[in-house]
Amino acid sequence: MTLFRLECKTHCKTLLIWMIVVGILTLGLVSLFPAMKDMGLDQMKAMPKDMMKAFNLSDLGMLTTIKGYFGYEYQYVMLATGIFAAMLGTNALSREESEGTISYLFSQPISRIAIVGEKMLANTVLYTLYWLVSMAIAYLVCLMFKETGASVSDLFDGFTQLTFAGWVMGLTFLSVGFLLSAFLSSNKSATSLSLGLVFLTFILGVVGKMNNDFKGLLYASPVDAALPSTIFKSGIEWNYIVTDLVVIVVAGLLTFWIYRRKDLNV
Repeated sequence: MTLFRLECKTHCKTLLIWMIVVGILTLGLVSLFPAMKDMGLDQMKAMPKDMMKAFNLSDLGMLTTIKGYFGYEYQYVMLATGIFAAMLGTNALSREESEGTISYLFSQPISRIAIVGEKMLANTVLYTLYWLVSMAIAYLVCLMFKETGASVSDLFDGFTQLTFAGWVMGLTFLSVGFLLSAFLSSNKSATSLSLGLVFLTFILGVVGKMNNDFKGLLYASPVDAALPSTIFKSGIEWNYIVTDLVVIVVAGLLTFWIYRRKDLNV
């Protein structure tokens, strides 16, 4: 498990930075709730209904509750979370060739399957830690700023479901990132690929919500499987979660298969 420890140590600083930034961002967004819950609703009502639906604003009344307000604001943090997970994946394998450390790995008694497996395990642990800390901070902040009379147990139930759905969402981007990394020989394009992957799937989800003829595109948008506003309102939509789980398994297996046969730049 030497590679597992090295991978965790390599990303330790990055993980800490992301958790601090997301924690501060969450605190900043939620702290505006008391001032914002009675403002801006009239202006937002003037927006086209399809546009409001695309950006999860169908029920403006929800913005006057901590769950509704958090559900809307936190969807943008979910995008950042997807980018973080995708970057972990796209950098994982390509970085070794780009930085020349693949020669060191091959000098060790470790197979390509073990390289992929230990890196997948390490990055899964890193993402899981990031997500659990992010959710714990978000829950505590929501408790601090919730409206009078809001149910703590109801809020906890919503966060429990969001924690699971968001974890699956991140693992989806992580696994697809790993698959892309198996094709790459350099990690120079990893960041742009991660951004493109997350925003492309998000846009597909927006199109699917604006036009019922393209509703099937929602299955190509992992972010829509873990939207806080939807989960807080009606719970987890398991059809999207199952789709993400299938993508995770298929992408993972393909990563092993491709990397095992890849010509590496040693």
